[in-house]
Amino acid sequence: MTEPRLFTIVREADATGISGTGRVLDGVIFHTGQVVVCWRSAFGSITIFENWDAFAGVHLKAHPENRAKIIFLDGEAPEGAQ
Repeated sequence: MTEPRLFTIVREADATGISGTGRVLDGVIFHTGQVVVCWRSAFGSITIFENWDAFAGVHLKAHPENRAKIIFLDGEAPEGAQ
């Protein structure tokens, strides 16, 4: 069983004008593959995704113009992460 993997997302732009730029969310990938993220906004909403692809499809691939950078605390990206 693998350990939880912590990551954060840093954006250069915000296409929707909702979450802003800079460090916008923190997340964890659990041993089940599920991804939980918490937005670094005043509301701090939390969302659970079935897997990394589900998370990336909504928050990374849908808005490439945001130029989001994924930073993993362990320095490695999971398979399929960009």
